Amino acid sequence: MEDLKTALNAGAALAEPSEVHGVPFVVVPEGYESHTFERLLPAPTRHTGRATFNDAASFIRYVGEYSGAATARLYYQVTPSPAFVAVLNHRTAGSPSWGDHRAVYNAPLSPEWKTWTASDGKRMKQEEFALFIEQNLPDVIMPTAAEFLELAQNFQATKAVNFASGTRLGNGQNQLVYEETIQARAGERGQLEIPETFTLGIPVFEGDAAYSLIARLRYRIQDGKLVLWYDLDRPHKIIDDAVKQLRVAIEAETGLVGFNGTPA
Repeated sequence: MEDLKTALNAGAALAEPSEVHGVPFVVVPEGYESHTFERLLPAPTRHTGRATFNDAASFIRYVGEYSGAATARLYYQVTPSPAFVAVLNHRTAGSPSWGDHRAVYNAPLSPEWKTWTASDGKRMKQEEFALFIEQNLPDVIMPTAAEFLELAQNFQATKAVNFASGTRLGNGQNQLVYEETIQARAGERGQLEIPETFTLGIPVFEGDAAYSLIARLRYRIQDGKLVLWYDLDRPHKIIDDAVKQLRVAIEAETGLVGFNGTPA
């Protein structure tokens, strides 16, 4: 009987709430689960959570509130898509930490960048290419908007002709020779000059400054019809620089030094 009373008293003692680093817990016998009750405290004992931001300014402000902590670390990546992660309770060589308080900025690409990179290298029929130019004319900075609009209109006006040949001129233009096929002007020949390159002025990230990006205008004549497309000149280098500039700005504002990689 005395042994039973001792066992009951021991069990009752184990069931009494205790604390570890201010967090209450209860120990229960084998076969049961133990639970902490941090949610019953007036406030959590430490910061946790993952905050995701839609613009760099908000990310910087949030990280700035916690970047004074000695354990805060900044990570960034370029591929597969640009992103920044701040681990605000990161472990150090001399002190482990949970690393579960984080801020994330996925650096959304601008609509202009998505539009032009999505059609990079895409072959289009003459009328389709003309429509694409007209819809995205504000992004072209050279030739002028008026000159590029005229080019689109020329593509529209010559959609019923048969193209015979193309020649590269000394002024950086390509000259296309075509023959009218409509009844009233059948047999008449004409020429259409198109630039070898054009220059875009578009931002990489939403709300960011515009970059100059060269596009090479390509064409093929297939069965008398014109097929057009463009090849962007090393767009990955533009992204590399845009991420670098953003990293430099975040480092300057938060006092953190960026690591190229992803946190564990």
